[in-house]
Amino acid sequence: MFLWVAFIICTAAIVYSGMRLSKYGDIIAEKTGLGRTWIGVVLMASVTSLPELVTGISSVTYANVPDIAVGDVMGSCVFNMAILAFLDAVYRQSPISAKAHHGHVLSAGFGILLLGIAGMSLFFGDRIFPLGWIGPYTLVFVIIYFIAMRLVYSYEKRRISAFIKEAAVELKYKDVPTKTAVVHYVVNAVLVIAAAVFLPKIGEGIAETTGLGQTFVGNIFIA
Repeated sequence: MFLWVAFIICTAAIVYSGMRLSKYGDIIAEKTGLGRTWIGVVLMASVTSLPELVTGISSVTYANVPDIAVGDVMGSCVFNMAILAFLDAVYRQSPISAKAHHGHVLSAGFGILLLGIAGMSLFFGDRIFPLGWIGPYTLVFVIIYFIAMRLVYSYEKRRISAFIKEAAVELKYKDVPTKTAVVHYVVNAVLVIAAAVFLPKIGEGIAETTGLGQTFVGNIFIA
């Protein structure tokens, strides 16, 4: 019972702080002029993925359960795609894909590429010659990620410049100071990280007590 209560508390903290992050990320995008796509792909995606990062680090160090680490990351990718279906149902104005602009095709394409490389690395396993203790695909991930961020940033800056020439930008948060938005963003990011630290050990306990297995728990509950 204690494990499930702890799991619910950590999950609730991540959900609440994640909702706050969306709001303050939008404010930062407006105040800095970086664009909502770039903020979403880089800043929001990085922080909202911190639970997976922290959970993964805790899984392979503190808890020593790599199956939960991989299951968490892969399961999160699958779950995030399912979220699109939910958002499409909730957004009643039109199909959500009709409102999101074409810049998201870039991040989607790079996501498919990275998932393909990850799948190949898992399939071949120890047959891939490592670089010390690190798989060669790790370097490929890092290189492709920074290329993707650069391309999305360049696209978004061009799109914003063209938009400004055509119409005035509507300011939704003109009364909110940039400093306030950044502080609230950081506070909620810290809450997300703090809650994520405990998830691997909780997941390991749930896997042992229920007999569901670490991979299943990582994919379904931790993700």
